[in-house]
Order: sequence, then structure tokens, then C-alpha cells
Amino acid sequence: MKRGDVILVDACVIIEAHRTGTWAALHKGFALETVETCIVEAQTGKANRINQQILDAELRSCFHSIYAVTDLERAMHAASFEGDMPALDAGELDLWIHALQRDDTWFLCGPDRASMKFGCQAGQKEKLVSLEQALSVLNVGTTNLKGHYQESWLSDIRIKFTLGVH
Repeated sequence: MKRGDVILVDACVIIEAHRTGTWAALHKGFALETVETCIVEAQTGKANRINQQILDAELRSCFHSIYAVTDLERAMHAASFEGDMPALDAGELDLWIHALQRDDTWFLCGPDRASMKFGCQAGQKEKLVSLEQALSVLNVGTTNLKGHYQESWLSDIRIKFTLGVH
């Protein structure tokens, strides 16, 4: 991964980057993309717990692209999935539905264990990046990131899912 690459981010990454004051560096350093569902999630729920309002227009202006996953795309994904659908929240599911339709180079940054498991099972483990890794590419300090945004957490998750140890 290098400066300027496409990184798909979920709501948790948006919120954590705002909490740690690293959002400006992140969106200026990479071509950030997301899905509409993650934009909504970033402005509700957990965002309220950090006592920081993330304004819609300001947030949207930071993204290279924001995709609106359709009901048809969700249905096609569900029909093509073997076994039970993964236990992903709506934003994570839409982000993966979008990601798996892409044929360009991209990375996905999201700290949720179920999302990372899905990415590994979908053969995309090399495209999973931590917020810490992304920020280190930009030479931005990461000392106050929560544990599941750190590279060591993601590395451990990749190993466990690769070995089938959950």
C-alpha cells in the first residue's frame, strides 16, 4: 500500500480517525471510498458517544467516491453466497458487496472481527489493512489508536482465520 491508493473504509474507521485527529491526514493521503450505509452509520450511534458531530456535507467532501449499494446487488450477493450469510452489520455488508464487484486495486480498512473473517474467507486477506498501517504510510503518529485499529490486532486475526482458529 502506498500514498494515493484506494482504501475502502467503514464507519468505525471514520469515527476512530475523527476521535484521534487523524482524519484529515487519512483523507488527504489516500483516495478514500465508502458506501452510503457507512456514511449514515458514521453520523449516528457510536459517533454520538465520542461527543463529536461529524457533519454530512463535510464528511462527504472527503471521499473520492461514495457508492449506493442497491437492493438488487444485495440480493445477488445473497444468492451467490454459499452457506449462511456472515454476521456483518449493514455498512460492512454493503462495503464488502461493493468491494467484491471491483476489478481495480483497493484495500479495505475496518476493525470488525466478522468483517475481517469474511474478507479472509472471500480470499481477500492481503487487501485488509489496519488504520495504523495506513497512517504509518503517511508518517502519522498512531499512539492513541484503540487496539483493534492496530496492525498487531489485524495480523493476529489474519493468522487465526487462515489457520481456522477462531
